[in-house]
Amino acid sequence: MGVDLSPTRRLRYWPHAPGLLGIVSQVADAFPELSGLQVRVDLLPSGSRRLGTASILERPPRVAFHPGLVRRPQELAATAAHEFMHLLQWPLHLVPNGERACDLYVLARFGTRFQGPPSYLAVPRRAREHWESWAPLASDLAREALEERRNGRRQYLRWWEDEFRSRVPGSVFPGWGPEMAASTP
Repeated sequence: MGVDLSPTRRLRYWPHAPGLLGIVSQVADAFPELSGLQVRVDLLPSGSRRLGTASILERPPRVAFHPGLVRRPQELAATAAHEFMHLLQWPLHLVPNGERACDLYVLARFGTRFQGPPSYLAVPRRAREHWESWAPLASDLAREALEERRNGRRQYLRWWEDEFRSRVPGSVFPGWGPEMAASTP
């Protein structure tokens, strides 16, 4: 069945709506928990400093995206995954509340599929700049952090940040990634 995406009037009349809706639809399909839920899809003002928002208190809920993301499909997909994860936080309560928890759950579930560095978890700049190299490690550590949480660790978000930071070397050269860090003395 899937998520019932309903574009707002503003989005329907935007010339790039089909591209944005196509990517958002692909991401929504990766959330079977939201099957049958109607979600309005909207645009943020072009001057917004946000990439996306989820208005979970509205009925039906609304997700909105910065119009510039349509030119960066990978970033749009990562942002959409984050915003749809908010819909699992509330009202469904399938994910703990908070932006950092949302980031971690997205990394654990989609880290290499919808690639984009987390916005709220602390990530070293050098890893953010070469995210495609670091995404697999970040995703693996996110799954480990969720296992830590299941085992009773309350500071699982801090654990992920510390573990990830400990594996990013102090200096980075173009193309530097985890495979090179492992071979450095």
